[in-house]
Amino acid sequence: MKKIILLLLLCFPITVLADVDYDIDHYLIEAQIKENGDMDVAEAIYLNGEFNGYERDIVYASLSSDDLYNAKGITNIQVFGTYTDAADFNIFQKEYSSFRETLSAYNGESNKYILTNLNYGYRLRMYMPADNETVAFIIKYTVDDAAILHNDVAELNWNFIGWDYEDDINDLQVKVHLPKADDSDYFRIWASSQTNLSGEINKLNNQDVLATTERLEAYDPLTVRLTFNPELLDANLVQKQSGEDKFEAILAEEQTKADEANALRKTIKQKYYGIMGATIIFYITLIAVWIYTYIKYDKERKPQFNLKYNREFIDDYNVEVVDYLMHKNITNNALSASIMNLIYKKNIKLEEIPDLKKKEYRFILVNRDNLNETENLLVDFLFNKVGKDNAFTTTELKKYASGTKTCSSFLNTYTSWKTSVIADGEKEEFFEKKPVVMPVVMLFAAIFVSALAGLLNVEAIFCYTPIFGAIAFLVYSLIFTKKTAKGIEHYAKWTAFKNFLNDFGTFELKELPEIALWDRYLVYATIFGLADKVEKAMSVHIKEIGVDDYVYNSIFIYNNINIAPVLDTAFTSAINNAQAAVNRANAASSMSSGSGFGGGFSSGGGFGGGGGGGRGF
Repeated sequence: MKKIILLLLLCFPITVLADVDYDIDHYLIEAQIKENGDMDVAEAIYLNGEFNGYERDIVYASLSSDDLYNAKGITNIQVFGTYTDAADFNIFQKEYSSFRETLSAYNGESNKYILTNLNYGYRLRMYMPADNETVAFIIKYTVDDAAILHNDVAELNWNFIGWDYEDDINDLQVKVHLPKADDSDYFRIWASSQTNLSGEINKLNNQDVLATTERLEAYDPLTVRLTFNPELLDANLVQKQSGEDKFEAILAEEQTKADEANALRKTIKQKYYGIMGATIIFYITLIAVWIYTYIKYDKERKPQFNLKYNREFIDDYNVEVVDYLMHKNITNNALSASIMNLIYKKNIKLEEIPDLKKKEYRFILVNRDNLNETENLLVDFLFNKVGKDNAFTTTELKKYASGTKTCSSFLNTYTSWKTSVIADGEKEEFFEKKPVVMPVVMLFAAIFVSALAGLLNVEAIFCYTPIFGAIAFLVYSLIFTKKTAKGIEHYAKWTAFKNFLNDFGTFELKELPEIALWDRYLVYATIFGLADKVEKAMSVHIKEIGVDDYVYNSIFIYNNINIAPVLDTAFTSAINNAQAAVNRANAASSMSSGSGFGGGFSSGGGFGGGGGGGRGF
């Protein structure tokens, strides 16, 4: 049995890491030019994340370069690896267990590498898995005949990172050592890439050179070029000798490349500061426009009316429109208040149905005198759909609102009625019109600035933020409200009216308006959600007056009906029951089907020798 299991494991190896997700946090390269023109190279590639290993292509020739700069071969390949995130050149002096070359290996295995021949080089597939860890893959090899001996100068022109390197590299450092110290004027250094102008190359002393860049993008080669005293190489050992004077030509060539790079830097700076300036101008404009919009369209006016209490009615519109003014929306109180207003105006009569164990009420349509379009919409629904023969009961209303087949009709009509009330409210021009042009103009300006930054390849996050500022301004412009001069005055008076109703019970009788107005006060108390409280306060005051002294035939108080609880139960509960019924119906509906079988509704671098790519697996 054990043999069978072992055989299965060998035939079907386990992949330890299915997902590959890593970054190259550091890449260190150290190269030593030898007197015979060969170059010993050591690389440390620091991978951080999840992976099984890494592939590195090391090549000695490039089709994009003059054959003079291509080397003759790669020899003495060694591979090591260690779990560490300590990135310094001392790693090349430490001893680690070397990887074993093998013909095959599987994901999840460690300390193995496969060597594959490439045109002009090799591919190293190195196995050392990591799960959110850092592995330093260390490669050592010799490039045969890397340096060139001219008549007047010696030269190294080498792609340490090639055109086909597939990963972005963070913190790339390349250190090159001459065979000996060089105090001559021949010791010159250059580094170049196709797109990266942010890196630097410097002499550490008269023998060592260090090229660094914080980031090198994928497929962007890094070339290091040195000239030095030809006496540092042994002419008897160096294979690559041009037989020509090259120093002045090299200087001229590099000066041309430097001029091109500097011109590009100047252009980039102009683009960068131009876009930065445009972005700053945009934000200054946005702030100014925002302040202007706030003052003109958002900052509320101060009303002339500033009293705490108001006892006077505003007769320009129906009671439900007050709800729109106070909330810029229609609450459930508006429906009850509208019905109560129709009772007050004697369009509807309310009576208790006798001889029932449970209290029930009948609403009777008396007439349609002086009803507006919104009120007629409500009356048609209640007395023609919910009820019949110009009457409906609280039981019929509850049944219609809760019914599976009629709940949607109830909510749709209620929504249509609210829309009509809002339309009535909008006719009163309580609120300023929202600014439309300026937010759209600022949004297009933001898109233009951000798009221009992208087209010009400006790498500054700040230049891509205007669109977020413009969207914020657009959202702000959509959500704020500001009352007109009429709106703020009416709002102040109705707020004071609400204060009066809320404190109705605290006033002395002599401080209250005539009793003939109390029924109408109850209508407006309903819109403010104070009907029950005001009704009770009125009852207390009437008892203080005495029945004999109270001859006014109150519709709401002396008909033995407590109107506020009746309306709250009948209409507010009906709205809630209808919504609950619709939700239950939706929850029970079939899932949508996507298969069609039914269901519910639904500059310059890379021209030296060498190079090579790399990628994780």
